[in-house]
Amino acid sequence: MAWLIPALLTVHNAEEAVAFRRTWSRLPQLLPAPIATLQARLPFALMLQTLIGLSLLAFLLAAVVVARPSSRRALWLLLALEAAVAINVVAHLVTAIAVFRGYGPGLGTAVLLNAPFAWYVFRRSRNERWVSPRAWRASFFGGLVLHGPILLGLLWVLGAATRVVLKNSIHSPG
Repeated sequence: MAWLIPALLTVHNAEEAVAFRRTWSRLPQLLPAPIATLQARLPFALMLQTLIGLSLLAFLLAAVVVARPSSRRALWLLLALEAAVAINVVAHLVTAIAVFRGYGPGLGTAVLLNAPFAWYVFRRSRNERWVSPRAWRASFFGGLVLHGPILLGLLWVLGAATRVVLKNSIHSPG
């Protein structure tokens, strides 16, 4: 079970990578101003690296859960990651309606794979008491933090670092 969370996330990230490659240049015209500004600062290659990095971190977390099955903290983090994936499903549905007015990158796997799997994981984890009921509820807040401030902060830092590197490479004697 632990390996399915990063595996399905990776399939989803792959769909996003392929679809973003086709839509990346027109995203600033589709997105609201603050998000468009952030997106405009991120080269496509950096977004691709971020998707790969997120998948690798998810596999690393699953490896910790498998290696230390009695670790409730690691399991809670994996549940929080799955909660972030479930929140991402909602984000895909909202952007498909409000931004793309149809298909948006990652929508297919979000709806067809991630939504039903998240439902299954959270029902099973609650019924089998993988973590305490309080920790189970808290995993949803952990998912909000992962999908919100942590992901946006990561993208902001990567965008800022990319601008510094590009600025230095342009202005350095060559």
